[in-house]
Amino acid sequence: MLISGIWLAEKFSSSIKHLSDGVKEISGGNLDKKFDIHTGDEIEQLADGFNTMTTELKNQMQNLATVTAEKERIAAELNIAHVIQLSMLPHDFPNAKKFTIYAIMESAKEVGGDFYDFYWLDENHLAITIADVSSKGIPAALFIVISKTTLKNLVLTSNESNLANLVSHANNILRQDNTARMFVTAFIGILDTRTGKLIYVNAGHNPPVFYRASENKFESLSVIRNFFLVGRRGIKYKEQEIILSCGDCIFLYTDGVTEAFNEVEELYGEEKLLTTLNELADKTADVKFLLGEIWNSLAKHVGKAEQSDDITMLGLTYRDKN
Repeated sequence: MLISGIWLAEKFSSSIKHLSDGVKEISGGNLDKKFDIHTGDEIEQLADGFNTMTTELKNQMQNLATVTAEKERIAAELNIAHVIQLSMLPHDFPNAKKFTIYAIMESAKEVGGDFYDFYWLDENHLAITIADVSSKGIPAALFIVISKTTLKNLVLTSNESNLANLVSHANNILRQDNTARMFVTAFIGILDTRTGKLIYVNAGHNPPVFYRASENKFESLSVIRNFFLVGRRGIKYKEQEIILSCGDCIFLYTDGVTEAFNEVEELYGEEKLLTTLNELADKTADVKFLLGEIWNSLAKHVGKAEQSDDITMLGLTYRDKN
């Protein structure tokens, strides 16, 4: 009995030592370690449990590495898409004799559903555009490319002189292959820098805010809302016009500005935007500063809340007709 007891104790302690040493090896990172213990008792069951655990853990780590690599690849591609999207927007803001212009766009995700644009039609006419696609992310970014290119090409190359007809034509083109059922709200204007005459079409977009220097006041510009772009074919749009005098300013924005939520889900709102702009009424000559102050006001309102929508702003101040 004594000899049998000693043999059993040595066998038991040897298995325990083997198991203990193996656990240390596993904790050191060797998930290929396997136990070969056949004691026919709980120690063997424990060893088998460790073998199963290391196999499953190794598989999970391999799966995690695959998922992580895929996420990193997607993140890298989205970053490239973000850079490409930004590169499509004009960043050379002219400080011309007759006007000054500036714009800001900040996407809620890696790529956004807003865009702004401005370009010369000839030496006297400047086109300005701000738009918001109904979606976000990659689908919206792709549709932005199509919408921006279509609008710009038509305005630059068409013999049509009526802006409303150009917008109607663009709507029909964009509607043809819109299988994703997206739509675009947009404000498109053409400024004659010699006279200050601004012809514009508002396609379901937020009404711009207009500063009349003679009254020293910002207020919402009167617009015919029209129907948004890509909603249906054959829409007839109506154009409007306004004459800008020296010091007048037009402020365009997307709904990411007025619909910015703070931490208690309060909207920034149109009233807050008008109040802030009127507090800055004497700063309209420097539209870059003006937009920066609006951005600071938005950031203060939002606080630590996550950005809920793309934010885009464009400001233009007219200087002189001479």
